[in-house]
Amino acid sequence: MTRDPNLYFSTPGPFTLNAPQPVNCPLGEIIYAGTKWNSRATYAHAPQPDYMRPTPHYLLVYTIEGEADYVDDTGVKTVLRTGSLMWTRPGVNQSYGPRQGSRWSEMFMWFAGPLFDAWQKEGLPGKQSREFQLLPLDYWTERFLAVVQPEAMSFETPLVRLCRLQQLLADAVQLQEIEKQTSGTSLWCKKACAQLTAGNLTSPSLQEVAAFMNMSYTLFRQRFLKLTGTTPGQYRTAEVMRRACERLVETDEPMYLIAAELGFSDQFHFSRRFKNAVGLSPRDFRDQVAQRKHAKP
Repeated sequence: MTRDPNLYFSTPGPFTLNAPQPVNCPLGEIIYAGTKWNSRATYAHAPQPDYMRPTPHYLLVYTIEGEADYVDDTGVKTVLRTGSLMWTRPGVNQSYGPRQGSRWSEMFMWFAGPLFDAWQKEGLPGKQSREFQLLPLDYWTERFLAVVQPEAMSFETPLVRLCRLQQLLADAVQLQEIEKQTSGTSLWCKKACAQLTAGNLTSPSLQEVAAFMNMSYTLFRQRFLKLTGTTPGQYRTAEVMRRACERLVETDEPMYLIAAELGFSDQFHFSRRFKNAVGLSPRDFRDQVAQRKHAKP
């Protein structure tokens, strides 16, 4: 395979990285690391989206500024934005370059070796190229530079610097997993809260809500309490009392009707629970609000 010179050169910018084979040891090597500012990247040879080039080694592409369209034959099609890191395995045909009207700059790294083959065997990056979002930019840029362009008086061995690269990749993977879990947790909470507020005080039952969430009530209660700091029953009661206050303030509906529609067994049950939660009976609460309205000039 002919060596594509487009893959192994840098262009100057606010900082310039031009590092042929900055790390080399038996476990792996960094073949080239560089920066390209305001670059046409792969589209220098043919108009998008026709041009696809092979990836001869593992590749990291970190977007410093701007936006770029990225596509490869693993099925990944995305827009690279500031902080995007793309990690691609050898043998992938890919193409990327700045979006129309966008200014785009990158830091990139080609690397290889048995150490990274072991990562690939365990699914990193895996069959598909993998994208991460790594911000703040200065922090991650400094970590890249510490691997390929250490300080002049650094006496770190190539193996230590290769381990720095591994740690950077491991931290990116861990950050992505944390973000997935956080996102999943947020969606779970929204779904659970929507179910708890969809009915009234007694319907659907808490056991039915748990079943909807595919959990036993005990496990549902434990998870909900851990994530929100309140039990499902407390959360729903607070929501029902909020709705009761709205009805008492905004309508002239009789107490028994409000009590029935909100799921209380009768008007007295409603009055007792409302006073425990708010500190006033429903009637006193309505009267006080009415008095304040009349007292306004």
